[in-house]
Amino acid sequence: MSTTDNDEFADSLRRLPGGLLGVARGLDKADSAMAWVERWLIVGCIFGMAIASIANVIGRNVFNYSLPFTEEIMQVLQIWLTFIGISYGARAGRHIRVTALVDALPELLRKTVLILAQLITCLLLAYLAYLAYGYVMSLAESKRVMPSLRWPLYILYSVVPAGLALGSVQFFLSVMRNLLSTGRWLSWKSPEVEAEDAEVDDTGI
Repeated sequence: MSTTDNDEFADSLRRLPGGLLGVARGLDKADSAMAWVERWLIVGCIFGMAIASIANVIGRNVFNYSLPFTEEIMQVLQIWLTFIGISYGARAGRHIRVTALVDALPELLRKTVLILAQLITCLLLAYLAYLAYGYVMSLAESKRVMPSLRWPLYILYSVVPAGLALGSVQFFLSVMRNLLSTGRWLSWKSPEVEAEDAEVDDTGI
């Protein structure tokens, strides 16, 4: 986020009543903490997948022995990476959007539609997280395990409700940012970039 965006948000916060100002600062700290956790989880998943893949290649080509458990490790890490990426993508404002009709609306309506879309997505992800949590609990009760690692299956899928819940939180933060600040925001720290601005940036590289 640019310095101008930071200044604009700071100015909007100063105009808030004391209670809302405290809420906004709390939300900002929560977003920063989530970003730190997600960043290291994503790095760890990618690093772990690379190590497992290299170990399997070395075992197969050097020792003529394949490591079957590495495939399960990569499967676990890939699923974790995918669902952690839901929240990460929402924070960066990188999820795919269809805005052809919305872009033709007046400014106030565009922001209203954006807030409604974010709110609906927030509620949908929260509901999916609830359903996923029930599924993970059923896996825990069944005591099913992975074939090679013998890890409980619920460990593999526990990231599904967690990732969906974190994504829901991110869209909630997006709604709050749009309510607290001027302009349109795709996430707590990512402003919506006009297509014309993006084209200028691309041609300037």
